[in-house]
Amino acid sequence: MPLLTKEGRQIYWRTDGDPGKPKLILLNSLGTEQGLWGPLMPRLLESFHVLRMDKRGHGGSTNLADSCTMADLARDVLSVMDAAGWRRAHVCGVSIGGMQAMWLGIHAPDRVDRLVLSNTSAAIPREVFAARIEQVRAEGLAAMSDTILGRFFTASFIAEAGPVFHSARENLLQVDPRGYIACCAAIRDMQLMDGLAAIKAPSLVILGEQDQSTPPVMGETIAASIPGAEAVRLPYAHIPLSEVPQEYARIVTDFLLKN
Repeated sequence: MPLLTKEGRQIYWRTDGDPGKPKLILLNSLGTEQGLWGPLMPRLLESFHVLRMDKRGHGGSTNLADSCTMADLARDVLSVMDAAGWRRAHVCGVSIGGMQAMWLGIHAPDRVDRLVLSNTSAAIPREVFAARIEQVRAEGLAAMSDTILGRFFTASFIAEAGPVFHSARENLLQVDPRGYIACCAAIRDMQLMDGLAAIKAPSLVILGEQDQSTPPVMGETIAASIPGAEAVRLPYAHIPLSEVPQEYARIVTDFLLKN
């Protein structure tokens, strides 16, 4: 198990595929672990050498503090890239993973090739995640799980209750609440909007028409702010990659490989 020790914490990461293929980093959403991308991997590995990792307090990564910044989370990605010997890579991030990707595009442009920014935002009102933090402290993640999953997925996907849905639920319940709170603090305090115009990496923004967490207008604002950015709309919720993995993998692959 690849574990990077950083500042007393452990960061779990892994690579899969042919090291000779283009490099792709996948950054998942709040309340999930790197296995979220599993259904996409067969398609992605046809074209990419893939790196996945867990955020603080999620999956195999540990957490030590009640708060962190988006810069901290993005620098964890750079540390993992260094550990893997990766100088540059494409970055695809969903939700908070997209926020990490935007930070990298702004502050570490020499480390990224292309960006896929999925179901994400560069600015969310502070009170939204301030309230989320207090709710987690008061009720715990288990009491909030149905609400969180109700934002992740469409009603039909939840009603179907397939194995991917149940895996997402189990992984959410295993998240360290302190790590979840720390990542919420990073979202609460992020300041990315003013830097978007400086992103030079070719960028694709994926929007979900049923996304309650980061409604389409948030993605449209990102696409309008990054020079030359493209946008695609999908008729799904906050984590479309779980509902239509093959379609999502095709969209990502086509964008990253096109001339």
